[in-house]
Amino acid sequence: MLALLRARRDQAAELSHHAGEVGVAVHEVLAELTRRAQVIADQYPEEEAVNPRLIVEMPVVVEALSALVDTLMALDNLITEWADIVGPRREVMIKFLDRLQSEGFEVANDWEITDAHTWPALGADADPELLVQRQAEKAMRTERATAYRERITRIVTAFEETQTQYTEQVRNLIPTVLDG
Repeated sequence: MLALLRARRDQAAELSHHAGEVGVAVHEVLAELTRRAQVIADQYPEEEAVNPRLIVEMPVVVEALSALVDTLMALDNLITEWADIVGPRREVMIKFLDRLQSEGFEVANDWEITDAHTWPALGADADPELLVQRQAEKAMRTERATAYRERITRIVTAFEETQTQYTEQVRNLIPTVLDG
């Protein structure tokens, strides 16, 4: 059990930055489970011969180990549920970002959208209809950028709310499942 928890904890540490706050919370829970399993292992070494203390305390040890297993199973269920929700939302976000880029918009790391379209210069003698058309196109792209900002705000908000919800649920595993 201890070896399994150590391996999972170490793997979570390596991958936590890919999953944001949920990954950090998963690592925290696995670190705590590992710590608690280590306490049990220190108190009841595998090589210890059966003795009266071991026989008397075995039900408590089994209960503690069962709580660790139950918590690990609950954690795995939350990770699976989170991945099933976040995966499709991430795909929607990626497709939308690709669409914006293909239309000549750029999205900064703070989700600000800017119109990266370059307009060829029009000479002073340009056709007035061309000037009107250019202004209409610029106005349309400005409106589109505004609509895209609103949409990306909704997408990001839903994604962040999901992350926050699952981060809290993962962190709540320790006090609820392990401590009663």
